[in-house]
Amino acid sequence: MSTRAIVSRSIPRSLTQNTRCSVANAAEWPAVAAHRSLGTSARTLSTSTTCQIRLASKICVRKHAQDHAYSTLHQSSRTQSGRRRWGPVTIGLALCPIITFGLGTWQVQRLRWKVDLIENLEDRMSLDAIPLPRKVNLEAVEDFEYRKVKVTGHFRHDQEILLGPRTRGDGQPGYFLITPFERTNGSKILVRRGWVPREKKDQSTRLEGLTEGEITLEGLLRTGEQKASSFVPENNPEKNEWYSLDLETMAKQTDAQPVVVEMILDTPAHLVKSELIDKNIPVGRSPVVELRNHHKEYIVTWYSLCVATTAMLYILMRRPPPPKKVTHMLPRHV
Repeated sequence: MSTRAIVSRSIPRSLTQNTRCSVANAAEWPAVAAHRSLGTSARTLSTSTTCQIRLASKICVRKHAQDHAYSTLHQSSRTQSGRRRWGPVTIGLALCPIITFGLGTWQVQRLRWKVDLIENLEDRMSLDAIPLPRKVNLEAVEDFEYRKVKVTGHFRHDQEILLGPRTRGDGQPGYFLITPFERTNGSKILVRRGWVPREKKDQSTRLEGLTEGEITLEGLLRTGEQKASSFVPENNPEKNEWYSLDLETMAKQTDAQPVVVEMILDTPAHLVKSELIDKNIPVGRSPVVELRNHHKEYIVTWYSLCVATTAMLYILMRRPPPPKKVTHMLPRHV
């Protein structure tokens, strides 16, 4: 094979014309000059081809790195937008609708129970009065609460107890009178006679309201009451200061059974002041069942909180999380 054919196969097409010129001129030289010129041209072509190959390789590597970085960044963005980390705040907010819905449902059950209880007590109150036994079974008193009873005897005003200060419906302060009632059969019970204004606290200011002699009265059989709150002072029996109805202690102090009968108000509301208060007569309780029933308000409150927290959780879960900064090192330019 000739020298021209060898050179044309070993170099790129872009340099074929220059090579041909070099070979044509070299043919006119002596053999030694032709050999040296051919070696110099081959080295020059080899160096140029190597530089082109290196440059193309660097461009290819750089493009591949950029494509890989873009693919990784795009995949990380999709992962962040498709997922949300459940932190303490999100978990707490997710539990709020469940808890509030459960509390609202529990208040619905409590409302049904309270309504049934009030209806049962109103049915008892509508029954005719029954004689109170001489020895009252304390364990059965709760089953007869708000039941009308009759007792005959006389008051022991010397052992009168003032419970209060308490207010009536109009907000006027005063005291409830609890007076021991000695029955004709020899037993003694407590009678809650009614309310008197604060200025009539002293018994000497309401002498005309002190019922004397043997009488037969009718009232509601009641159980004791729990202490209203921790802010209510403790009772002081030594000073005859009573802030809450403590039947056990009151009964021991007056040597009576721990049973209380509450007198009923049979005077029209518009005549209470003229017929009772102005005449220093204690105002009895209205013939209605007075039980606190705020379960409807509790139901509205808990279910409203359930709806609100559910909406907040929905908005939070629909909102995309903030994107995180992802740093990728690209290869250096050579």
